[in-house]
Amino acid sequence: MPSLEDRLSIDSGVPIAYLLGEETGEFARTQIFQPGRILYFNRLGLAEVFYILCRRKGMNFAKENITTFLRTNYCTFEDSHELAIEAASYKCERAVSLPDCYVIALAKLTRSTAVFARKEKEIIAEMDKRKFDIPMVFLEDLV
Repeated sequence: MPSLEDRLSIDSGVPIAYLLGEETGEFARTQIFQPGRILYFNRLGLAEVFYILCRRKGMNFAKENITTFLRTNYCTFEDSHELAIEAASYKCERAVSLPDCYVIALAKLTRSTAVFARKEKEIIAEMDKRKFDIPMVFLEDLV
């Protein structure tokens, strides 16, 4: 199995897969959400996790799981004007969703690897056009 870097900027799909008990979520539990790893996350990603959990399992499930997730202190939350501008710069130049641009921008600013649960078609299409300036990993490739 390929090794992961110790510093990761995670997409909302990573905790979603973990909290919903998906196959990639089990990998996240055993390989990503571990002591010694520095995990960067952003508030937009947190909102995404919440609303997706809410839609799939209901409001109570979402509230309970987000509360537990936040209490674990797995992630360092980053939020700054610099992050917003960097994410907007990626969005301006690339056909990638704004939340994904935040993950990529956070990876760039923290010198970490961007981790996505799945290969999203927009990211792959952009990678085919021009390589991103940060390392990226997809959990589905590691499982």
